[in-house]
Amino acid sequence: MKRIANYTRWALALVVALVAVGMSFGSAAAAPAAGAGAEKAGPNARLSAQFRTESQRLKLQDTRLKRADEFAGKIDTLIAKLKAKGQNTAALEQAVAAFRASMVSARAEWQAASDTLSTHAGFDGTGKVTDATAARATLKDAHGHMEQAHAIAKVAFRDMRTALIAYRKAHRGTPVTPTPVEP
Repeated sequence: MKRIANYTRWALALVVALVAVGMSFGSAAAAPAAGAGAEKAGPNARLSAQFRTESQRLKLQDTRLKRADEFAGKIDTLIAKLKAKGQNTAALEQAVAAFRASMVSARAEWQAASDTLSTHAGFDGTGKVTDATAARATLKDAHGHMEQAHAIAKVAFRDMRTALIAYRKAHRGTPVTPTPVEP
């Protein structure tokens, strides 16, 4: 008899669990799909989201360009230390000058993107689309300027890093082997 009671309890527990799972699945199936709201919002919502994304990207690039100026300052400090030790730093000085010139070009592209986004043609003050055609043109122009700024900065950092590596390889201190003391 005890065996039948245990079997009945397990069967009852299984039925309750299946009913609970079925009810939660039923409510999940009746809920609207997550993508349905995005489709109803249409392309204007996507353009507004892209505008917010490009604005955030603009802020991030600004921070990175400021860090690039700090990086150039650190290289200047390194050059000053190396000069104090009497080392030839002409190659590093040329590299940091080229780096700064590239950063000026990158900053100009960033400023063009900033100007484009600040006029926000096709968008209202809150970033909502007022004219889809003008909004697309604004986003395309700003994105192009930011891509150009990124490409310029990337090449400048790569060239600066290459110059630093080459300088370090050329000016490695060769260890001086002590001459053995004669007995």
